[in-house]
Amino acid sequence: MKEVLEVVVGVLMFAFVAGSMITSGLGLTIRQIIEPFKNKKMVMLSLIANFVLVPLFAFGIVWILPVSEGVRIGIILLSVSGGAPFIPKIVETAKGRVGGAVGLMLLLLIVTIILMPVVVPLIFPGASISAWNIAKTLIYSMLIPLFIALFVKARFSDIAIRIQPFFAILTNITVLVLFLAIVYLDIKVIASNVSALPVILIFFLGSFGIGYLTGGKSRNARIILSVGTGLRNPTVAILVAGQYFSSEPMAAITPLLVIIIGLLILIPLATKIGKKTVYN
Repeated sequence: MKEVLEVVVGVLMFAFVAGSMITSGLGLTIRQIIEPFKNKKMVMLSLIANFVLVPLFAFGIVWILPVSEGVRIGIILLSVSGGAPFIPKIVETAKGRVGGAVGLMLLLLIVTIILMPVVVPLIFPGASISAWNIAKTLIYSMLIPLFIALFVKARFSDIAIRIQPFFAILTNITVLVLFLAIVYLDIKVIASNVSALPVILIFFLGSFGIGYLTGGKSRNARIILSVGTGLRNPTVAILVAGQYFSSEPMAAITPLLVIIIGLLILIPLATKIGKKTVYN
């Protein structure tokens, strides 16, 4: 039974990642993709915040605070994974500029896919990790589905509009089933690591704070960068953790916990900010 569930988890993981990319791609336009690149200052700040400051913060907290090896791996992998598919929806709820959020998400995702195969073998030199295998996995599960969805959106926009909600629902169901399956398989591991929840919360709040401070005085920049930096990309982190750190189940569970905590905080916060903006 356990072996069957492990195979199911692997299939669900791929479906979740590919589904997230297809859902995002079906809603993107070329104009939305290009828009954030016009603001070179924001591009540089977002890259520094996501791929320099957040990883340094992550290394700091797992070095200072006592965590298990699985939690340590999960947080570090998540710290170098940017471009969460949830970014545009949260920014939209907060009445921020959705086009900038979409473009930022894609920028961070592309940099992640390029950076991850190079950085992970350097961070974990003792692990048996092939840079090309990571790159190949990310290309097949993320880039190809994303580009297919972008092509469908560009050439058959009516079809894209009709099928996007289906993929969004399917992806949401997949991540729920994936989470339940992982919890069922590793409930003892999760229970023994419950003390890591404060560390996970600190990591999310710190990442969110880095983005907020990086955004400066611009309200729109603060919203986009705080959400974009706080919501790391669990799909990439889970994918790499599941394939290369299977002996440490918390490495794959930690990114899920971070994103769940993050969404539980950001959805009500974004709703409150959005309502305040409308009233003002």
